[in-house]
Amino acid sequence: QIDMTLDVLSIAIVNSPDDKIHVQLQGHKVKKDMLTITEDNDRLFITEKKRTTTWLDNIRFRSTPTIIVQLPESHNKTLTLNAENGNITIQDLSLNTVQLDTSAGNTNLKNTSISNAELRTKDGTVIIDQSAIDNLSITTSAGDVAIKESTGLTHTIQTADGQIKLTEATEQPNVHVKSTSGNIDIHYKKAPTSLQLMTVGEGMEISLPNYDKKTSTIGDGTNTLSAETKYGFIVINVSAKYTTPSRNSLLMRQ
Repeated sequence: QIDMTLDVLSIAIVNSPDDKIHVQLQGHKVKKDMLTITEDNDRLFITEKKRTTTWLDNIRFRSTPTIIVQLPESHNKTLTLNAENGNITIQDLSLNTVQLDTSAGNTNLKNTSISNAELRTKDGTVIIDQSAIDNLSITTSAGDVAIKESTGLTHTIQTADGQIKLTEATEQPNVHVKSTSGNIDIHYKKAPTSLQLMTVGEGMEISLPNYDKKTSTIGDGTNTLSAETKYGFIVINVSAKYTTPSRNSLLMRQ
C-alpha cells in the first residue's frame, strides 16, 4: 500500500523498469528535504514537507517540481493520495484500489486498469483516457469530468457546477452521471443494443438508433444509463462530432 500526502508538488505515477519502486524529483529548484519517505509494515509513505509561503509564492514563471513514482508490475497495489494544488497523473498501470482526494489540482488517468477507484476533488478537472475501471466513483464541486474510450461495470459521476463529458463511450451495465448546473454530453462509439435510459433535465437531445421514447429503452434494456441535471443540458448520441445545442435552440424546440 502506498500513501501520499502532497501540498503543491505535482506527481506522476508510472510503470517501473524493474521490480523495485523508484521515487525521484524533477523540476526547478529541487531540494532533498521537499519529501519525507518512510516504510512501515509493507506500507510506503511519501509526504511533502509543509512550507511557510507568502503571496509571492503564488507568482510562478516555471512549473512546480514533479514527483516521479515508478511502481513495478507485481501483486495488487493500493494507492491512497491526498493532494492540494498539484496535478496527478497515473499512467500505464494496473492497480487494485485507488483513492484520490484533491483540492484544485487536475487528475489524469491514462491507459490504467483499476478494480476500484474513488476520486474526489473540489475544483480540479478529472480526465480518464483509454482505461478500464470496474467500479468508478467521481465526486467534484466545480471540476469538470472528461472520460474517453474507457470501460467499466459501475460508474458513478457527480458534480455540482462542473461539466460531464463521455466520448467514444461503450455500453456498460451501470452508468450514473449527475450535475446540478453543468451540461452532460455522452457520445457512444457504437450504438447501444440493450439500454435503459433514465434522464432528468431542463433540456435534452437524445439521438440513438432504435430508441423507444415511450419506454426509454433500446432492445431489452439490460444495461442502465442514468443522466440527471437540474439547470444544464443533456446530449446523448453516437457521433463524437456532435456539439451541445445552445439554450435558446433547446427552448425553441420545446
